[in-house]
Amino acid sequence: MSIFKDKAIVLKIDKVNSNSSWEKIKDKELLYTLFTKTYWKIKANKTYSKTEKSVDIWYSINFEIITSENKKIHKIKNIKIKSEFNLNKDRNFSEINKFLEILSLIYREIPEWVSFEEIFEIIETINTYENIDLTKLILAKLKIKSLLWTLNIEHKNQIISKILKFIFNSKIETIFKLTWINEEQKKELDLI
Repeated sequence: MSIFKDKAIVLKIDKVNSNSSWEKIKDKELLYTLFTKTYWKIKANKTYSKTEKSVDIWYSINFEIITSENKKIHKIKNIKIKSEFNLNKDRNFSEINKFLEILSLIYREIPEWVSFEEIFEIIETINTYENIDLTKLILAKLKIKSLLWTLNIEHKNQIISKILKFIFNSKIETIFKLTWINEEQKKELDLI
């Protein structure tokens, strides 16, 4: 048995006992799918406690995990919430939906045995960046696709193609400085 500490983004939360409703959970196990900074995607369970602040998807957390060899589901403890995609800043439905789309992309496309620190840093940046809007979320999704090698940078529109090449070759902080993208270009980028 070993214990390690890491940072993670919460991608998914499931109830282990599917017969109970959320209102009746008391000493029930929750199963977390975590995208960790240093390791990879892992599954860990934790007993729900009314005394702790509840953790939700998209939270960036620090945690300890207890594991042993050949275990697929680990035991998580000592969760501390670092940051979250702030919903209190007048987020509109499109922004929340786009962020969930990014998390879904990570959940579906990154194999469980692959570590991807740069993608983790993008999500952390989104969670802590002051002025995240729909355009920046679209650009972040495209950057993640480029890191997963699923972004085609060739496009019939030359301006869109230049933006895609810029995204492919730049860090997220630099990408977020793009301010001249108009509504038509934003819609076109969102379809990619």
